[in-house]
Amino acid sequence: MSDQPTGREHIDLTRDPTPGVPDHALPEGAEPSPLIDLSRDPNPGVADHALPDDEE
Repeated sequence: MSDQPTGREHIDLTRDPTPGVPDHALPEGAEPSPLIDLSRDPNPGVADHALPDDEE
């Protein structure tokens, strides 16, 4: 990791009304957005944003 500031050091987690709950998750029973077409994913089941296993 670099020593560059990320901006996250300014996030006040004490003001989170639901700590530990992912607020960006869909509510229970909600349908996924029709704008997200998972059938077009070239690598289904692979986290494309993750580092490859051979890098540290």
